Amino acid sequence: MAHNEFGEASGDAEEGRIERGATWGLTMPPVPIPQRTVRRARILREIQLRAQDVSATILIAPDGFGKTTLLAQRVAAVQADPERGVARMLDASGLDGAQLYETLRDLETHLEPRMQPLVAIDNLPVLGATAIDGVVGRMRELHGKGFEFIVACRPNNRQFANGFGDAYKIGPQALAVRPKEFSDWSRVLGISSDVDVYELTQGIPALVSMLGMLDGRPTSLESFSRAVASLYEGILGDLRRDRDSLYRMACLLVLTGGGSLRDFERINMRVRTQSWSRLAREFPAFGVDIEQGSYRCLARRSQAMGELCRHIVHTRPLFAMRAIKVLVAADDMDQAVYVAGMLENLEDRLGVLAEHPTAFALSGNIAFVRDVMGSAGDVASSTMPVGAVLAMYTAALVGGELRVARALAVELKRRAREVAGQIEPTAWVEAHALSGLWEGCRGIELPKLDATFTQGHETAASRRLDLHGRVYAELVGGSGAAALGEDVCGIEGLVGEGVSIPRVLLACDRTLMDIMRGDMGDARAAETKMQRLIRRLTERRLAPIAAHVRMVAATCRLLASIPVADERAFIDMGTLAVRTSDFPTQLFCLVGEGWQALELGQHSNALFRARQVLKLASADQCMIVAWARMLECCAHVLNAPRMSLDEEADLLDLSDAAAGPVDAWAVALRLSAARRQSELSAWCSMNKGVLLSKDFTVFARQAMASIGEHAAMMRRALPEVQPDDQLAEPSLAQASAAASSILTHDDAVALLGQVNVRLFGGFQVERGGHVVTDAAWRRRKACVIAARLVLAGGAFVGRKELGEEVWPDKDYLHAREALYAGLTSLRAAFGQGADGPQYVLTQGEGVAVNTEYVVSDTMRFEMLARDILLRRIGTTGRQLIDACLQLEELYTGPLYVPNFGDSSFYVRQRRIYQAKFVDCMMRGIATALELDDLPVASWLVEAALRQAPMREDVIRVAMRIFDKSGRRREVVELYNSHVHVLERELHALPEKETQMAYEAIIQREGAEALLA
Repeated sequence: MAHNEFGEASGDAEEGRIERGATWGLTMPPVPIPQRTVRRARILREIQLRAQDVSATILIAPDGFGKTTLLAQRVAAVQADPERGVARMLDASGLDGAQLYETLRDLETHLEPRMQPLVAIDNLPVLGATAIDGVVGRMRELHGKGFEFIVACRPNNRQFANGFGDAYKIGPQALAVRPKEFSDWSRVLGISSDVDVYELTQGIPALVSMLGMLDGRPTSLESFSRAVASLYEGILGDLRRDRDSLYRMACLLVLTGGGSLRDFERINMRVRTQSWSRLAREFPAFGVDIEQGSYRCLARRSQAMGELCRHIVHTRPLFAMRAIKVLVAADDMDQAVYVAGMLENLEDRLGVLAEHPTAFALSGNIAFVRDVMGSAGDVASSTMPVGAVLAMYTAALVGGELRVARALAVELKRRAREVAGQIEPTAWVEAHALSGLWEGCRGIELPKLDATFTQGHETAASRRLDLHGRVYAELVGGSGAAALGEDVCGIEGLVGEGVSIPRVLLACDRTLMDIMRGDMGDARAAETKMQRLIRRLTERRLAPIAAHVRMVAATCRLLASIPVADERAFIDMGTLAVRTSDFPTQLFCLVGEGWQALELGQHSNALFRARQVLKLASADQCMIVAWARMLECCAHVLNAPRMSLDEEADLLDLSDAAAGPVDAWAVALRLSAARRQSELSAWCSMNKGVLLSKDFTVFARQAMASIGEHAAMMRRALPEVQPDDQLAEPSLAQASAAASSILTHDDAVALLGQVNVRLFGGFQVERGGHVVTDAAWRRRKACVIAARLVLAGGAFVGRKELGEEVWPDKDYLHAREALYAGLTSLRAAFGQGADGPQYVLTQGEGVAVNTEYVVSDTMRFEMLARDILLRRIGTTGRQLIDACLQLEELYTGPLYVPNFGDSSFYVRQRRIYQAKFVDCMMRGIATALELDDLPVASWLVEAALRQAPMREDVIRVAMRIFDKSGRRREVVELYNSHVHVLERELHALPEKETQMAYEAIIQREGAEALLA
C-alpha cells in the first residue's frame, strides 16, 4: 500500500476525495486538510501561474510523492478564493475510459464555467489510445470554456501524459522535498534536527513525514522500514503488471541495494542509457545519479526490505543469481551473501559457490559456506561441483579448520583434471596465494596445474596475498627492514563493516612496520581500531586472522609502552603457528610472551623466554634475535641484585666500539642500572651514532620504559631516545573522556522523541532541538504539574501531594478530579499515545515522568554539581573548571516558580539550587586561582555575585580577584556598596573576616603608593 506525506494510505480512502460514483453536486463541503500538513507553496504557486496557459496540470509520480495531498491543497486554495470558490475532487481509480468520459461530459450541467471551476482527478487509470483521445479532447474543450484541470497518475500513464502535449507536467523530482524545504517540514512535523532527512528518505514526501514519528524505539524504526519496503513493493508491482522492461532492472537494484552503475557492465550486462534515465526521472526512490554513476536504495538490510528481497528471490531466482554476480564484481560480498542466503534451492547455492569459489573466504563470509555444507548433508564432495569443493577448502583455511582443509585438498588433487574446465583461472590463482600463507603446513597444498592455465591471471587479491607473504616473512623472520608502497594503508584505512582478508593482512604489515620504525603516531587510537576489527573477525569466526591481528595489536602495545591488555594474544598465535609449522612466528610469539611477562613483573619467566629464543633462532633472523637480546638484558637488570650489576659493570670491556645497536644498548643499560655515570657518558660519546640508530629507536624506548628507574641515567645521557610520554600516558582530552562524567552529556545526541524541560530562567519545553509552541503547553496546570514531576527527578509523587500543592483550596475529591484532567492535558501536551513513548508514568498512587524520554536542565545541574562539589578521584583542575563553565551556561536564571497553587515547594527548591550554584562557582574559583587562571576566576565570580550579592565569602573572594587583576577601584565600590546595604536594610556590619580582607588590600595599596 502506498502512503501520502502523513503516513496515511493514498489508495482509495483518503480524506478530501469524492468516492467512486459520487455526484457532482454544488453543495460539496470544503476539502479537509489534515492538521500536520506541510503546504507545498512552491508547487502550488507554479500550478497557479501556469493554470491559464495550459489545458491541464498532470502530477505523474509513484505512490508516496504526495499527489493526493497536493490535489487537496489546490482544491482548498480555490475553494477559499472568493472570486472562484468552486472546486471538485474525483477519485477515478474505479472508472474505465468510457465512464471517465461520461463524467467529464456531465460537468457543464453541474458546474458553472464562468466561475472558472477546478476539477481535480486523482488516481487516473491507464486508458487505451481511443479513450485517451476522447478524454484529452473533452478536457481541452472544457478548458476553453473556463475549467481548470489537475490530474494525478502513476508513471505507467506515460501514454496519457504524452498525448496531452499542452499540459504542464510535474514529475517525481519536482514533487520531492528539496533541501530548502527541510526546515519547514522539520518544524511542522517535529523532526529532530539530528536526523539526516535526505539520507533516510531521498526527499520522498511520504517518508519525510514519517520521520516525525521516529522516537528511537525499534517499533518506530520498523514502521519506517515497512513504509520504505511498501514504497518499493508498489513500484515493482506496477512495473510487473505493465510488463515494463524496467522491472528486471528495478528488482536488481533492490537486491543489490546500492553501488556503481558500472558494476553491471563488469558482468557484461548492458543497460541502455534510456533505462537509467527513466529510473532517475520516474523513480527517484532508487537514487540513480547518472552524473555520479551511482544508485542507492533506502532502508538497506532492514527487516522489511529483507522480506521484499526474499519475495523477489522466491519468485525470480534468476534475478538473484544475476544480482550476486553484480555484487561480487563490485566487491560487496556482505550483500552478496545476504542475497545468496535467500536462495531456497541447494543446487542454486552450490552453483553460487562454484562460480565464486574464493570470494566468500577472502571476504570473511565463511558462515555462508558452512551453511551450504550443512544443507548438503550426506551429499558427497565427489558429486559436488569442483568449484564448490574449492570454496569449502578456502573457507576451511581462513576458519582454521586444517583437518577439513587437508581432506578437501586430497579431493581437489583427485579431481585436478576438472579444475581447468570448471574453475576460472583467477579463482585458482587466488586459492594458491591463500594456501601459500600456510606453506609450512603439510597436506593442505593444492595440486599443480599447467603454468599456462594461470599465467597472466593474477588479481588484486592474489597480489596482495603474495605481497603479504614476502613482507611478513622479512618483518618477523628476517631483518625487519621490509618495504611497502605508499598505497598500502594501515589499520585506519580499513573503513566500513566489511572484511577483506588480503587488505587486513597488509594493513597489519603496515602497522608492524610503522611501530618498528617509530612512525606509529597515536598508538592508542590505532589499537582501538584494531580491537574493533578483532571483534568483527571473531564474529565471523575467522580465528587465524583474528589471532594474527591480536598479535599485531599486542606488539604495538608493547613497543608503545602501553600496559598489557590481552595476555593470551601471543599464546594463541603461537599455538596456531605450531599447528601450521610456522617457526618464525613461533619465535616471535615467544619473545612477545617474554616482554609481556616482564611488564607483569614475571622477570624470571621473561628471562627464560629470551634465552629460549636465542637458543633456537638462526643468524638470519636478525629482528627476532635483536628483540630477544634486549629482553634478556632488561630481564636480567630487573632480576639481578645491585651487587651483581656492579660486579658485571666492572667486567665490561669499554675500550672497543659496539658491533651494533643491540650490543651498544645492552652495555649502556647495564651501566645505567649500576649507576656508573662516568663510564656511561664515555660509552655514549664513543657509540652515539650506533645508539641513535633510527631503526632501533623504538626497541630502545621500550627497553628504557620497561626497566623504569634503572634507565634514569640513560635518559639524561641521551634525552633524544627517552620514552614518548604521550604514548605512555593518555592525553588530557582522553583523560577527560574516560575519567569524568562531567563532559558526557550532549544535547545533540539526545534520543529521538525526547523532550527537554527547562526550568531555570522560566518554563520552556523543547523537542528535537526546537522550542515547542503547541497550544497544549499554554495551559497553566499542565506546566505546573510537569515542573513538579521534573523536579522529582523521575521519583514518584503521590496524587494527594500533587493535589494539595496545585489546588490547595479544594477538597480531596475535587482536587483528585482536577489532577486527573491535568494529567490528561499533560499527556496530550507531550504527545503520549498508546503505541508511542510513555512520558508520564503512573504506579499505584504515584505519578512520575519517564526520565528515558523526559530530561531537564535541573537533572543535568544535579549531575554537574555533584561532580564539582565532590571532585571525584581522577578529575583534573581543568576538567572541573570546564564543568563550572558548563554549569554557569546552564543556570540561565532562578528556578521557575509558578503563580498558581501552593508555591512553597518551588521557593525552597529555588533557594537550594541557587546555593548549590554559588557553591560550585566558589569551587571553580578556588581551582582557577590554583592554576593562576584569573580570566576564568573573574568570569565565575561575576556569575556568583549576580546570584548571591550578599554572601560574605563571595564578597571576600571577589575583592581578592579584583585586587589580583588590578581592579582596585572595583574593590572599593564593591565593599562600600555591601556596607551600605547592610547598614540600611539589616542594621549590621560586614563580618570581621570581610573587614580584615578589605583593610589588608587597602593597606597594601597605600604601602605601594608610599614606596613609589
